[in-house]
Amino acid sequence: MAYRLPIAFPQRARRRVLGALAFALAAGAAAGPAEDYAKHCASCHENPADAKVPTLAGMQRMHSLRLRHALLRGKMREYTTGMGRADVLALVEHLAGDQHDRVPDAAYCRAATPVTEVRLGHWGFDAGNSRWQRDARLGDAGALRLKWAFGVPGVSEMRSQPAVTNSTIYLPTVTGRLYALDRETGCIRWVYSAERPLRTAATIGRVKGRPTLFVGDMEAVIHAVDAATGAGVWQSSAALFDASVTTGAPVQHGSRLFVPVSAFGVALAMRPQYECCKSHGGVQALDADTGEILWTTHMTEDAKPTYKSELGVQMWGPSGAAVWTSPAIDAKRGVLYVGTGENTSSPATELSDAIVAIDMENGDIKWHFQGTAGDAFNMACGRRGPAGANCPKENGPDFDFGASVVIARNSKGKDVLLAGQKSGAVFALDPDKQGEVIWQRRLSPGSALGGVHWGIAADETQVYVAIGDPPGVPERRPGVQALRIDDGADVWRHVGERGCTPKRTSEPWPECSFRHEFSAAVSLAGDVVLAGALDGRVLALDRKDGTVKWTFATNRSFTTVNEIEAHGGAIDNAGVVAVDDLVIAPSGYGLFGMPGNALLVFAAGEASPEP
Repeated sequence: MAYRLPIAFPQRARRRVLGALAFALAAGAAAGPAEDYAKHCASCHENPADAKVPTLAGMQRMHSLRLRHALLRGKMREYTTGMGRADVLALVEHLAGDQHDRVPDAAYCRAATPVTEVRLGHWGFDAGNSRWQRDARLGDAGALRLKWAFGVPGVSEMRSQPAVTNSTIYLPTVTGRLYALDRETGCIRWVYSAERPLRTAATIGRVKGRPTLFVGDMEAVIHAVDAATGAGVWQSSAALFDASVTTGAPVQHGSRLFVPVSAFGVALAMRPQYECCKSHGGVQALDADTGEILWTTHMTEDAKPTYKSELGVQMWGPSGAAVWTSPAIDAKRGVLYVGTGENTSSPATELSDAIVAIDMENGDIKWHFQGTAGDAFNMACGRRGPAGANCPKENGPDFDFGASVVIARNSKGKDVLLAGQKSGAVFALDPDKQGEVIWQRRLSPGSALGGVHWGIAADETQVYVAIGDPPGVPERRPGVQALRIDDGADVWRHVGERGCTPKRTSEPWPECSFRHEFSAAVSLAGDVVLAGALDGRVLALDRKDGTVKWTFATNRSFTTVNEIEAHGGAIDNAGVVAVDDLVIAPSGYGLFGMPGNALLVFAAGEASPEP
């Protein structure tokens, strides 16, 4: 339903948790949230050795809904086995410490505005996922100013790309709230509240002729929400397993909504006693008007018992091949294209790390191309002793296709499929020859969190690729690179450089971040490439030669139109997008970088002073 509600930004400091922990242990107190944190959480979150594990500081800025879901039903549920629900909720309150500050009435719009022309309707911007706003009006992008900032309450992870019309910006959040914001002023039109954290980008489609938003949540439930009023239209579960989740955004084509389904068995496997793994990825076709499931495509067969781990725990397989990407729609051939991730247990299968072509009418797999064979990996891999017992025999390398497929054309007018992989490779495939490779380029060594992570973009002649190799990867090459669509030849390369000397610190927003690579999806706006880095920088690069035309450091505090405290941070996942004369940057990603809760909207005009 749509209504005004109390919203907050958690403020509890690190010393409060550690102080309570020390007091409880010194006093020999009965088990409480401080002891539960020490027993179940501290070994991983105090000084994370794994870049996929958030720090304690990052967790303290997460909303209680986000933490509650993770501990009771999500990735961390295996670590609370044996704890009562009341104990888990006490631990959540101990960490999150929400303060329910009411948003001032002045933050809400005074008058309703009808839904107008869609300007940015889904993740890929168009059916072919080009991520190119051809008619953006940014000029040379050197004169962009901060128009307004919105503080998202209770968030440390700005993961969802907004959808935009002529009048409204629609922003899903991991607090379960979907905000409709006035495009001109940032005032709140309405708020839709879900029972679970929202996870995907927002998609604008239609239900029975009415403009409707589609967004997926942490349990692979798809929410259809009236774009004008914020009223719920329908909800439909696209989950294949209790470990299913939606990551790639749904896409509507005609009367059908195509939903990619991923899975978090990769994280559940960290607990040695977990029987890894039974969940796998897939694609569901839903009736857009009702949410009814019409067909399902599975990326592996059902898992069966395989062997026992060194701890005697039964292992299962095959599993994994999660679909992280938003589908590309090829109406001419009647197929959609998705990318898959690695298997999460042995044996490895042929549809993992693959580009898969699926018949839109019945869900049949027409063909597939596998980028890396024999890849089975989960988050137990690399852990010493019993903690690594669930690592598959293949032990990686974890080279997903996390970037959505792009349908482009070469100089001869022939369709080409472009795909980027975490291996650091970019492929051009022939859709008329069962995905035959036209060319391929290895741009970086890649890694489990490197290579091409979230997204690529393309215009008529070039494909633009963000490289996210993190520190520690030998011969890493973070940056943004442009290649010719015809043959993959280099056009230009922007080298990602830190420009400072980082120091180890527990501060959530260091002046010089260790992480400065380009993990987020890039996008195109007129004649510029928009890119966001994990150190919080937003860049506009010239499409022709990669020259930096504008940059803005978002790692700072902002005065917001809704009077909620806001701080920018790492830019990841959806990255930065443009609509008409606006640049929209969700800033903050506490999972792998600096947390934050700022939605920043820039406009062409007088340049902002560099903070």
